[in-house]
Amino acid sequence: MSDQQTSFGTLLKRYRMAAGLTQEALAASANLSARTIADLERGINRLPRHDTLELLMAALNVTSQQRSLLLAIARPEMTAAARTASLLRLPLPPTALIGREQELTQALTRLRSDGVRLLTLTGPAGIGKTRLGLQVARDLEPHFAQGAVFVSLAPLREAQFLPFAIAQAFGLYIPAEEDISEYVSTCLHEQHCLLVLDNFEQVIEAAPLVANLLSICPHLSVLVTSRLPLRLRGEHILPLAPLPIEDAVLLFQERAAAIRPGRDYVSQEVAAICERLDYLPLAIELAAMHVKTFTLPDLYARLVHRLVLLRDGARDLPVRQQTMEDALAWSYELLSEAQQRCFRQLAVFMGGWTLEAAEAVFFAEEEQAHEEIVLTLAALVDASLVQVAIPVEGQARFDMLELMREYGLERLRAAGEEEECRRRHALYYARLSETASSEAPGQRGQEAALLQDVQNIRIAMQWAEERQETALGLRLATACKGSWFTQGYMSEAEVRFERLLRMSWQEGAQEVPPGLRAVALYAFGQILLGRGKTERAEAVARDGLERGRRSEDHGSMSSALAILGHIAQRNRKLDEATTFLLESDEQARRAGIPDLRGFTLRNLAELARMQGDLERATTLYEEALTIARATGMSFGVALIMTMLGHLARQRKDYSLAKARYQEGLRLLRAFSSPTYTAWCLEGFAAAICAQGDYAHAVRLCAAAAALREQVQTPLPPTEREAFEQTVATAKVQLDEATFVHEWEAGTVLSQDQAINDALNGL
Repeated sequence: MSDQQTSFGTLLKRYRMAAGLTQEALAASANLSARTIADLERGINRLPRHDTLELLMAALNVTSQQRSLLLAIARPEMTAAARTASLLRLPLPPTALIGREQELTQALTRLRSDGVRLLTLTGPAGIGKTRLGLQVARDLEPHFAQGAVFVSLAPLREAQFLPFAIAQAFGLYIPAEEDISEYVSTCLHEQHCLLVLDNFEQVIEAAPLVANLLSICPHLSVLVTSRLPLRLRGEHILPLAPLPIEDAVLLFQERAAAIRPGRDYVSQEVAAICERLDYLPLAIELAAMHVKTFTLPDLYARLVHRLVLLRDGARDLPVRQQTMEDALAWSYELLSEAQQRCFRQLAVFMGGWTLEAAEAVFFAEEEQAHEEIVLTLAALVDASLVQVAIPVEGQARFDMLELMREYGLERLRAAGEEEECRRRHALYYARLSETASSEAPGQRGQEAALLQDVQNIRIAMQWAEERQETALGLRLATACKGSWFTQGYMSEAEVRFERLLRMSWQEGAQEVPPGLRAVALYAFGQILLGRGKTERAEAVARDGLERGRRSEDHGSMSSALAILGHIAQRNRKLDEATTFLLESDEQARRAGIPDLRGFTLRNLAELARMQGDLERATTLYEEALTIARATGMSFGVALIMTMLGHLARQRKDYSLAKARYQEGLRLLRAFSSPTYTAWCLEGFAAAICAQGDYAHAVRLCAAAAALREQVQTPLPPTEREAFEQTVATAKVQLDEATFVHEWEAGTVLSQDQAINDALNGL
């Protein structure tokens, strides 16, 4: 049994099964015996006669590419015509290449150099690898004596058929007794040409044949398009990214104008559509087909569910590229079972993830398989289904295009894995948020890393709400309370806290630890007060107080009383505030929740300061400072040090005040907190202004104002007068040019620069 007979039988069986036919059904359709079919597939019979082959191809309804391959294997004498220019002619693309100037230049430069003989264009489905590959080949054709030869591997799925496909492209006659791979290598030994192998990913096991060709054929260069790199020595890889926005817009406009000319395809509206399509050329072309039905705003609105709409592509495209879903399915089906599972589970992430996050979602807690997830992620990156960004400092972050994510979620739901996967995702981000909010020194890196996962935390909270996982939702919300306050997400925080707290009080709701609800209630009250919603904050506090009394929830009572005390304090009802805050402190003691005790002590201290009892205020703040340090709350320590600085300044002890402020600023450096940094800088500026350092005071006041402007947190009315007094005092003492110069210098300082200025001077 010859190799050719075995190859023909394998190919015949594959095409028969793809057509959904049994041997008997194919025999009946071709008017042949079932025995003939069976013997051909098993390699018992000689290669089929010409008339038998024609009957089989007609019955199988093969494509032109499949027909050519069958002929090359079964009847090589029928393709034995000498090589001519027509055999070497490259396919002529139906449309012009748009964009890709940089990638085209890189590919041409590399393949023209002596050191590069194998270049692989990689990228996800629909990125335009084939189109760019054709352009590279056309531009390089004159560079090679025998030009360029294009081999479409789309019809192939078995690596063993690659030599036949190459032989067919070169018009080689293959003697029956020859080893096909060796024969092809021998025939191409003297060829000075560019061999283009398109869609290599489905025959990736044939990569050693490419290496063998390059080792035997010294004048041959190979350009490969593939969703996977070949992973050969000497391979150079050129990954393709989505189109730049300008090129994406132009591509859409040109394709749309070809379908429905005469309309104005406004760039801004087209850009929004392209953004929803991840700037992928295939997705853009498929979407542009719909301008015959929809206006641009309607098309944009319907692209919420992209895969449903991205269908009905041009009929001269390969079948798998006539819908975006089929294009993605092609990549998905090439993955191993473990890789498919990992890909679809990673689709629950929004906005990227770390390796640690991937492990938490992909594996159950009892599983220990760090190396497995690393290798699986690497395979998905190789397959262009996942992207990775590796910063100079910090952790590598992985991400997925939205079209990939949407397809992955479809597969996740179909596999019945979504609920458990989303639960692991939410639990991981709850733990991560709690760690980042521990406020231990040096947390700016963790806080910054957490801010990269804002979208993940949002969808985790959304899932917890939808599933009425109240405790988990409150864990996520309260652990992020620092970020809510310091990063300007107050509006969103208000909505989240309100819904989760309302859910926690409902009859029959999931049990929530009292301490968790208490911290959430206090945070919600502070958010409302910070947004100027005093009446709403009072209503929430009184409702929480009543509910807490009914359920003997001392933590909730403490939080509610603290909010009421804060409101009374703001309204200058100091006796009423004293009553609320003393009772709040008592309930915090009974609840045994250190966080709440720290809050109540701070409130009592601030109340004493307002009443003019600076000694008592200092004592209470120092007691709160002890609790904050014991619990590792360095952000809380920074805030207390700022207040102690204010108290020292009120006592005109400016040296002590500056030391307090500077300690607070050193701690605030670890956090991205423009508002509280500005608050500390304002106090420091007032202290040095009192000592006569007017220019420096102006510079720091300007820096504080700029930081507040960045996050839209203006000075509270109670503090505005003191700030304006500092500025006015310094302005009187300085000439106008100096004042303007220092103010302008301060406005351009970053948070770190402003802190450095306060600690060391410019």
